[in-house]
Amino acid sequence: MVNRVTASYAGFPDKVKKETRKDFNAFTKRLRQKAQTSNITDSCYLLLRTWTNYFKDRHLRVQLDWRYREKNPDAVKRLNALLSKPAVSPPPDEVLSTTSSITKLGPSTLLIRLPSFEWNQKGIIDSLLKGNETWLSETSNWIIDIRGNSGGTDYAFSNLLPFIYTTPVKTYPDEFRSSKSNIEILEESLKDEDLSATAKEFTLRLIGLMKANPSGYVNPYGKKYFESKLDSVYAYPNHIAILIDRNSASSAESFLLTAMQSKKVTVYGENSAGILDYDNAHFFDIPDDNFNLVIPIARSTRLPDHPIDNIGITPTVKIDPQRKDKIRFIQEQLEQAGGR
Repeated sequence: MVNRVTASYAGFPDKVKKETRKDFNAFTKRLRQKAQTSNITDSCYLLLRTWTNYFKDRHLRVQLDWRYREKNPDAVKRLNALLSKPAVSPPPDEVLSTTSSITKLGPSTLLIRLPSFEWNQKGIIDSLLKGNETWLSETSNWIIDIRGNSGGTDYAFSNLLPFIYTTPVKTYPDEFRSSKSNIEILEESLKDEDLSATAKEFTLRLIGLMKANPSGYVNPYGKKYFESKLDSVYAYPNHIAILIDRNSASSAESFLLTAMQSKKVTVYGENSAGILDYDNAHFFDIPDDNFNLVIPIARSTRLPDHPIDNIGITPTVKIDPQRKDKIRFIQEQLEQAGGR
């Protein structure tokens, strides 16, 4: 695992620098010594997780294989209880819907609940937008609730963005760490029969850049950032409130960064999760079938100037996490502001 992460993780050169190398090596050595006497899955898993926790990046992870989890549910619960948790206040006593939906809250307000941006949600979200065109095009106030949305893919919310757009949007692409192991993992991905022609073309171009630049980082987009412009601004909605919490992460944070550039948008809630700087995660083999190793091989060109990891995105209007009537509170704020 140490060899895989050292060679492949896009954040490794950023997080293990000359001045921290001595302490990092000592930390790794201590865990290697403990590993000599660890010969069961439980203790090995705790050691592996302790090592990856050094990087404070929840996209970089060792996880128990689904087959092990299925066979040993009690062991999994015990192990998860032993692992350190972030120091955050208790979650509110509120059950969040796990289904994407659009609901009319009143004549002038819509609630759009988007609990996930996983790839399988793209078709569902697109169908909701298509099926509710009249509501969407005539309703002044929108509340987009992405609490608990741990991300997935930016494509899932792409058809929502034209409704939000007001001015050109600045986007920071990824640059990829070039290494032998990352080239190999990308070449392996080309064997996927479901890979689209566009994705295949992009991957082949990326592999070519990596081979031409065998160390450091390569940017297949050729720019540190680019601007996207649309031909028109939708008349409705006039006001968009986005509700987030500490579990809004990854692609949900990518959605936020785009949406917050609109003059229509106000963000409510608490700071987001802060899991976005290093992405494009791939599964790497390690010699134990009980474990899966997931490594992000790309980093955002926002870095180092605009980091998000372990910080999160700060809402415009903070709401106490324990407050139970957040949607009602936001609806009243929007309608009192003249959006009836």
